[in-house]
Amino acid sequence: MFKIGDMVRNVAGNIVGVVVDCDGDTVYFEQSNGVEVDFPESSLVLESAFQAQHDTSVRGDADSHENDAVYESVMSNLYPAIIEKGRVCLANARRVPGVAEKSWEGLSSLQKLNLISQATEVPVKDWIESNRPGARTSLSKLQLSVLAPTGRKA
Repeated sequence: MFKIGDMVRNVAGNIVGVVVDCDGDTVYFEQSNGVEVDFPESSLVLESAFQAQHDTSVRGDADSHENDAVYESVMSNLYPAIIEKGRVCLANARRVPGVAEKSWEGLSSLQKLNLISQATEVPVKDWIESNRPGARTSLSKLQLSVLAPTGRKA
């Protein structure tokens, strides 16, 4: 399955290296520090596949950015205490060894809204709807209802 020169990862051990030899079911690879290790082929994945599986970057196509202005509008109207809930959610997120962490500033408005939604248990669509003029529940009322149980003020 793997060939010499492939970059592979043992996910359980968070060990990455370049394949230098394969012998039956055993794959030998060299880590960046020069140490050669071996693992059963079944315990390895291609590094490119691993990174693709955990990729959280925003696609560059126009369809992916169609609603950016809507998300940015919601984010610009949120209370700092609500935004902080999203930041805390990101900080407490389970980390995957070998995958680069993203900072709050590196996230898109939709990614931030998704974290806020997760932290507050309020669906993204409710945040968007409440930000619309004439919404049944205004954004300020929604935020206050989320903050009320914690006793925090906006």
